[in-house]
Amino acid sequence: MKHIWYWIRNRFKTVSAIIVWLIILILVRQYMQINNLTFDELTDQLATLLTGTWYGPLLYIIVYIFRPLILFPASLLTLLGGSVFGLFPGSLIVLVAGTLSSIIPYGAGWALSNTDTSVAQSEGRFKRFVAMLKNNPFQAVLIMRLLYLPYDAVSILAGSLRINFAVFMVATAVGNIGGTLAYVGIGASIQGDISSGEISFDPNILLFSLIILVIGLGLSRIINRSTIGQSTQQDITQ
Repeated sequence: MKHIWYWIRNRFKTVSAIIVWLIILILVRQYMQINNLTFDELTDQLATLLTGTWYGPLLYIIVYIFRPLILFPASLLTLLGGSVFGLFPGSLIVLVAGTLSSIIPYGAGWALSNTDTSVAQSEGRFKRFVAMLKNNPFQAVLIMRLLYLPYDAVSILAGSLRINFAVFMVATAVGNIGGTLAYVGIGASIQGDISSGEISFDPNILLFSLIILVIGLGLSRIINRSTIGQSTQQDITQ
C-alpha cells in the first residue's frame, strides 16, 4: 500500500489529470444520455455555445488557461479554435488564450523556486538557456517559444528563475504569433463533419497555414543552430 501511495505522490499531476478527465467524460456521457444526444449533436451544441453567445470566446479562453492542469494538448485546442472561430477572429482569441495559459505553469515555477532554487538549473535540456534568461530574459523566452520547446516547461523554467512577469508575457505573446497563425489556419481550413469523416479543406487557408508553419520551422532550425553554436563557443572559452 505504501508503494502505491508513493507512486501516486510522485505522479500527482498525472493522476489528478486522469481523475479530472474521467469526471468530465462521465458528466458528458450523462448529459448526452439525459438529452438523448448523439456525438454530432453535442458537437453542434458546443460550436453554437462558443460562437452564438457573447461569452463563448471567454469560455474558450478560460478552458485554455486551465489546460495545463488537465494536461490537454495545446495544439488540439488551437486547432479547435480555428475550426470554431475561423482564421479571424480565431487567431486573436487563440493568441490571447495561449499566452494566458502560460500563467499557471509560470506561477508554479515561481512557487517552486521558494523551496528549491536549483530546480530550474537542473533541467539538462534547458541548461544552456538559464544564463540567457538571466542576462536577456525577453530574447531568451522569445527564442525558446520560436524553437517550439515544451510550452509549459519553458513557463515553469522562467517562473523558477523569477523572470519579470511582464517581460515573460510579452515575449511569450510575440513568440506565439507564428505558431498560432499556422495551427489556427489549419483548423479554419477544415470544412464538413469531422466525426463522420466527411471533411474537406479550404486550399487557400491551408496553403497560407502551411507556408507560415514551414517558415516557423525553418526559423526554429536556424535559431537552434545559432544557439547551439553560441553555447559551444562559450563552453570552449570557459
